[in-house]
Amino acid sequence: MTMQIFNLIISIVALTFIGFNILCLFPENSRKFFLWEAIAISFGLGIAALTIEMLLFYFLQFDFNVTGLLLAWLILLGVNILRISRGRELPVIETLPGPVKAYGMLDIFLIAGISFEIFHAFFRALVRPIEAYDAVAIYAIKSKIFYLANSIPQEYFAYLARLFPHPDYPLNIPLAETFLYMCMGNLNDQLVKIIFALFFCGILGMFYFTVRRFSDRTYALLFTFLLASVPQFNAYATNAYLEVPLAYYYFASVLFLLRWFEDSSDVASLVMSAFMVAMAGWTKNEGLLYCVINSLMVCLFVVSDRRNFSLKRLLYPIFYGSVIFIALFPWNLAKGIWHISNDEINLANINPANLIKQAGKLMPIFYELQKQLFGPKKWNILWPAFFLVLAIHHKKLFTRTQKYLTSSVVLAVGGYIIFYMISYVDVVFFASKTWSRFLIHFLPVVMLLMAMLLKEDRISSYSKRRQGEGGQ
Repeated sequence: MTMQIFNLIISIVALTFIGFNILCLFPENSRKFFLWEAIAISFGLGIAALTIEMLLFYFLQFDFNVTGLLLAWLILLGVNILRISRGRELPVIETLPGPVKAYGMLDIFLIAGISFEIFHAFFRALVRPIEAYDAVAIYAIKSKIFYLANSIPQEYFAYLARLFPHPDYPLNIPLAETFLYMCMGNLNDQLVKIIFALFFCGILGMFYFTVRRFSDRTYALLFTFLLASVPQFNAYATNAYLEVPLAYYYFASVLFLLRWFEDSSDVASLVMSAFMVAMAGWTKNEGLLYCVINSLMVCLFVVSDRRNFSLKRLLYPIFYGSVIFIALFPWNLAKGIWHISNDEINLANINPANLIKQAGKLMPIFYELQKQLFGPKKWNILWPAFFLVLAIHHKKLFTRTQKYLTSSVVLAVGGYIIFYMISYVDVVFFASKTWSRFLIHFLPVVMLLMAMLLKEDRISSYSKRRQGEGGQ
């Protein structure tokens, strides 16, 4: 067991190092990352990069082995070493804004609270093996097939995938679990769950440093603690479902998109946003909704930024969509070749006539939604507090950065309502089982919007400071 834990830690470090090397490709004129922020981003980025490589191994008919999978990334490491030797700075030297202050009692309390929530998440994740139905029957079974076959079997899409529920579900996390099994040398269903707690930590890290950029330390710690202590969010960091990994990739894509909104010359952030939201689609099918939402936000930015409007800027949405298309192409190619489709939703049903026909489903959809929004058992008083903030600051909802977050949340809720309406599954059963999970997907964005609305004056001053620095 000791050697398994050691190998697991080494594998996680390797995945994070892959992601960090990708971040090092950012040009020097891009805004720098805080060190722990870069580590939080690098973990999920490294997993996504490696699992796409594993899917490419399927097309090349290669078997999996840890050395072979990691070897290709030595080329990228060599490129970065060469660039650094020529004076290229690492992208992680940004310092925190404002003077360094001593930790007050409230800071210590909040840090202790966040630490407890993180420890609790790791404890619950590692104390039991994968046991939830979807986690076993949809995801873990696939990772075990890949591990035992030492590859994605050539007959997997043609035959094996159809033996289990939802053959069209993406393979990002099953392949990540496979890689960890390979590193540990066996099918340890307890230790492999550590990645879900790490995704949870990754969201908290990205969230804290994002809020920290426009507020003081105490304010950032407060909202990070509020996010970490949401029972539903914390619970899904431990049960091997994919809601938290999806939330991670979507939230990362939003943060990179906000970086680009601040400085549209930072094309690397635009590319990274598109890649990360594509990885949300590579994690769960619901991630495709966020691919559409982010693309619409790019369109909104181009249209609303009238002072800098040009025909060239109209290419940004096309460019963004192209990156998403390329990132998801291997997965969509595999599904297309073997005619694998979703067995619950047919997107062809999204038309006005059918939606009007399905209007009777709206009542149970909204009924189940309000049960979540006003149910403190899973969400504390998060949603009532959110609505109160919206009511007080309603004039700020569609100004500055807030308009993109507000629009994203509205579109996410609307998208899920449409999914329910066009689904073949009984709507009462479907909504009662999934609303509580869908809300997790954009929960970090909701918390960030709340933090921005309540600290909007600091955002304004921060944006002006950024403009004064020329977006560097």
